Amino acid sequence: MSESTPNAKGPAPVQYTPEATEPTLIPADQVKPEDIGTLSIEYRDGWAVVVASGGTYIPAGLTVVDRIGNAVAVYTATSVAAAQARAGGHKVGLCLELEP
Repeated sequence: MSESTPNAKGPAPVQYTPEATEPTLIPADQVKPEDIGTLSIEYRDGWAVVVASGGTYIPAGLTVVDRIGNAVAVYTATSVAAAQARAGGHKVGLCLELEP
């Protein structure tokens, strides 16, 4: 069946726009330290937001550590459109409890 057949079974057709493409990954050793943005975390309407200030690059991944330095979570960068598509257009708020 073609993708334009009404009531066709299978995956929906996908159109990629510039907003939906994945970010371009550049090896960290090819980026000057002064070109990497400074990251901070803010809470907006109850959601944690990572804010990049300055620079023209951000890390492709972040490791979260607890107060004694143990890795407890890893975040990987993706495009906003791809993240929204995975979440079905919904914001999903989850928290990870750290050991006391």
